[in-house]
Amino acid sequence: MTDPKRVVVLGGGPAGDVAALRAAQLGADVTMIERAQLGGTCLNWGCIPTKSLLSTADLLRRVQRADEYGLVVPEVSVDFEKMMARKDDIVSKMRDGVAGATKRKGVNVVYGQGSLDGGEVVVGDERFPYDVLVLCLGTEPSGLPGIEMDQPAVLTSNDILVLESIPKSMIIVGGGVIGCEFASLFAPLGTEITVVEILPRLLAGVDTRTASQFQRLLEKEGVAVHLERTLEEVTEYREDGVKVRLDDGTELEAEKLLVSVGRAPQTEGIGLESAGVEVNERGHVVVDEYLKTANPKIYAAGDCIGGLQLAHLAEAEGERAVENALDGTPIPMDRTVVPSCIYTHPEIAVVGLNAEDAKDAGYDAKVGQTRFAGSGKALGEGEADGFAQVVFDAETGLLLGATIMGVHAVEMIHEIGVAISDGLSVEELGHIIHAHPTVSEMVMHAAKQGVGTAPYHS
Repeated sequence: MTDPKRVVVLGGGPAGDVAALRAAQLGADVTMIERAQLGGTCLNWGCIPTKSLLSTADLLRRVQRADEYGLVVPEVSVDFEKMMARKDDIVSKMRDGVAGATKRKGVNVVYGQGSLDGGEVVVGDERFPYDVLVLCLGTEPSGLPGIEMDQPAVLTSNDILVLESIPKSMIIVGGGVIGCEFASLFAPLGTEITVVEILPRLLAGVDTRTASQFQRLLEKEGVAVHLERTLEEVTEYREDGVKVRLDDGTELEAEKLLVSVGRAPQTEGIGLESAGVEVNERGHVVVDEYLKTANPKIYAAGDCIGGLQLAHLAEAEGERAVENALDGTPIPMDRTVVPSCIYTHPEIAVVGLNAEDAKDAGYDAKVGQTRFAGSGKALGEGEADGFAQVVFDAETGLLLGATIMGVHAVEMIHEIGVAISDGLSVEELGHIIHAHPTVSEMVMHAAKQGVGTAPYHS
């Protein structure tokens, strides 16, 4: 009887724990090494804690507008300590779930910093030989040159999740997904927010129209936005705040400075190069379409390989990596249909190509769209801001992508992903009967509007 293959997974985040569990399902002898806590950035410092806090912020928004719903509510106050404790409790429960799954599947979990040495992974005094190694190393918040990141008033996205009180004011350097989500979190809590973004618009990954409309709604909440600006200098650091100067001479002052300019892969100093693993100039592990590195025994998945940094994509890559290593004929990693979700207020969700990218790709792209102001369900929920837009090829009618901004957008985007994956046309999507009243019927109406058959939206 052949001994099971020894699989070592380095990293216990979304890519790593899925890779380890799938490898165990395939009969491998699996060891997963995690230097901090199971669940990685997503569970402990990203997706789960931020969405827990954002749910409180969204509830607060609705309570603050209670009179619009015919409710008389006393003045609302925020118990920030309890709000953060709720977040910690949710994270703990999710982490326990990961630990339970690894125990049930027989995955050996080892805590400590792993490094590569001579065909083995070394953790302290222990050595773990492998037939297959899957690198799921994750990322950490990037600093910004010229800013003293260890100053008490300067925060990363990790630091902000352990604050003890609500800042009275905050400058956010970086208007990408993370920066805008934190702006949406703290604005209803009463924090005076200023966002500084080097690019001509917020949320560079979405189309211009969506970014512009979102900015207007963010500014309506009192957030100040400075586009095409850089932070030239922090002119004063204090225990209780900072003063900064932008490149156009604008001076700003706030209690906290959040540096939200991206994340860096955790690939340095663990022996990757000596193991024959190529690392590019940005520190990302280089893999082929099968997620294999230059060393045929070593695969990599998740944020450490670059590209879209999304937990659900990391999970899919972790699963595919071990299947390619253990389960017969390798299958390339297909990233054609990967939803991207932004948990701002309102939510934004994208799948496939937006209209601008479709035209850049050479398609004769057309759009079908409808506004949430025409949805009785959205109006009933008091969330009329937003729209649903589908993008399709004018010649074939095939769906190319979609962008949805508004309430429940992150839940609605998936049906369009399935439609794209199954090769549906925009007309076929419009023929699928959606329940009424729902916000999701806006997808049907957008598709019908695209082909000129929407009775109320053409």
